[in-house]
Amino acid sequence: MFKAFMKSILNEIIIVIAVILLFLLIFFLFSLPMGAFLLGTAIILFLMIIYWLIQLSGFKEQENMKETITQLEEELQQVKSNQTEYQANVENYFLTWVHQIKTPITASKLLLERNEDNVVNRVRQEIIQIDNYTSLALSYLKLMNEETDMSFSKVKINELVRPLIMKYSIQFIDQKTKIHYERCEDEVLTDVQWCSIMIEQILNNALKYARGKDIWIKFNNDTKVLSIRDNGVGISQADLPKIFDKGYSGYNGRLNDQSSGIGLFIVKHISRHLHHKVDVDSELGTGTTFHIHFPQSN
Repeated sequence: MFKAFMKSILNEIIIVIAVILLFLLIFFLFSLPMGAFLLGTAIILFLMIIYWLIQLSGFKEQENMKETITQLEEELQQVKSNQTEYQANVENYFLTWVHQIKTPITASKLLLERNEDNVVNRVRQEIIQIDNYTSLALSYLKLMNEETDMSFSKVKINELVRPLIMKYSIQFIDQKTKIHYERCEDEVLTDVQWCSIMIEQILNNALKYARGKDIWIKFNNDTKVLSIRDNGVGISQADLPKIFDKGYSGYNGRLNDQSSGIGLFIVKHISRHLHHKVDVDSELGTGTTFHIHFPQSN
């Protein structure tokens, strides 16, 4: 900054030096007393130094203002960029969402038009899927907001798991999928709402790929790990590192029209907010196990 200031007053310094040299020449030619010249020179330099110090203060303010303006412009550009990215993400997601939610709506219409057995239960299943897609959309919008609040409290595992089993009981019965779960009264520290959404998406994912087979839900109180295991189709090793990426449904997802590639992305996003690590073990043709790691200490 000092170098820039010196450059800005360079012409003034040259003029002052030129004036002093001119006075020196005049004093020399006319044999005037040099004491008067030195006194005049000292007064001029003193006044110019005060003037330049005032200029320096103003120069600093201008430079600080320029830096502030530049910083604000960069922040504004970042906000615009984030807003554009947010809008693109929301548009892309809801284009997928609209396509996905049409499937259970269309299925419900067709079922109501047919005079078949067990229509009510099958329509209920489609309504549950519509409800799940709607909840997923609301969760996605909330998670896009980085200021989303989390409210932690102690909750029993049974209070997290049991309502979800009841919610999807029709699917378990209709798909002949067996659920293995023993009532668990152990407590964990978490946000009930967000943790329930996370568990629901993992359970819903297991239901898609374990039709007619088994799902196990177990909690290890020593390690504070909730495991959701199925013996369904499993996940290939090539797909495994990418299953939490947004919009990635993998080979199994391409075979399943109900896969949007958003559910597990939301699971990972929630796990980061809650600081509940989520990992997965899987083998193609054998099954998949998701592990939710709750904090060891409250």
